[in-house]
Amino acid sequence: MRLALNTYVYEVAGWNIEDTLESARRLHFKYVEYAAHRRGNPLPWNREERRSLISRFKDAGLSCCQMLLTDVEHLASSDEQKRRSAMEYMKKVTEFLLELGGRQVLVCWGCGVLETGVMPERSWVFAVEALREYGAWAHESGVLVGLELDPHVYFIVNNTFRMARIIEDVGLPNFFANVDVGHLCITREAPGALEKYRERMIQVHLSETDTYAHTNSILGTGRADFKSYVHKAVELGIEENCRRLKEPCVAGIEMGESSIPVDDPERWVRQSLEYLGRVLPEVTL
Repeated sequence: MRLALNTYVYEVAGWNIEDTLESARRLHFKYVEYAAHRRGNPLPWNREERRSLISRFKDAGLSCCQMLLTDVEHLASSDEQKRRSAMEYMKKVTEFLLELGGRQVLVCWGCGVLETGVMPERSWVFAVEALREYGAWAHESGVLVGLELDPHVYFIVNNTFRMARIIEDVGLPNFFANVDVGHLCITREAPGALEKYRERMIQVHLSETDTYAHTNSILGTGRADFKSYVHKAVELGIEENCRRLKEPCVAGIEMGESSIPVDDPERWVRQSLEYLGRVLPEVTL
């Protein structure tokens, strides 16, 4: 398993994407989890701007191991237009991922949020239908779709049971569960809960928590037990899954929360790397 750099912490700090990629190179990362959010959202860019960023990726020797689809809050909305907008965003960002040479996306926001006055069962159906449509489209291009479990009551997928269930309900072979350690700590699900996934695990996120809130702070400053979850994922065959799919097996350093200032993202990354070197020395750049 290798370490990847999640670009979201740079987004929170207000860095532009060009400087973010240069920082990743300077810190000797090969793998990048790219957050398609705000400054990193490729939709407003023209053709030349897209080509320029792709060149920067290649020149820096970077590989996009996961594209984070962040603007998907309304994926399960009862408003059809909002669902269509989320779908359009997902497809256009995925096309950019393919231009970068990557093939793995992550659907964030717990696959959508519940709405006041709408039965949760109905929101579930909307989420499944949207994911099935997108997943079938993505499968044609060989894209692997990871799903994110978000640990609060208003998310559609907020525990490992619902994660396993929605993958089953969608019923497509290119769907996988993202293992976010910080999220699992908040939901009080021990490493053994990953037994539900086994062959459906291909990516890990190393995010921090104070056990109640998803702080996304510097790794080692909270309560997340990264070692136990990573070891369990390896025991259950995550590396074999990646080899079978011809994907790198990575654990992304995910930091940054919009409500918490980030003074220097490089310092955050360096401090996290120092901590991981002590608790997970076998997971390297």
